[in-house]
Amino acid sequence: MDIKNKSIKATITSKNQITIPKEIRTLLNVKKNDVIEFSTNNNGEIVVASDNSLWSIVKDQEKKYGNVSTPEMDWGTDIGNEKIDW
Repeated sequence: MDIKNKSIKATITSKNQITIPKEIRTLLNVKKNDVIEFSTNNNGEIVVASDNSLWSIVKDQEKKYGNVSTPEMDWGTDIGNEKIDW
């Protein structure tokens, strides 16, 4: 999708909310409950990006499937002292 030099408008509601236009949502590959990051650059421009970082994805997967972490394995105090007969 080519959006260079294109202007897309959205209106701010009385609750200071906007609906992100579908074309922008598609471009950012975002959906309901995704996080959008707003930042500024040195030119004073506002940059909008999706937060599709690894940890954001892990957090989403945890919400969907539950926590999959397990306690660390206890190898015991004698680890490394094994005797192997050849």
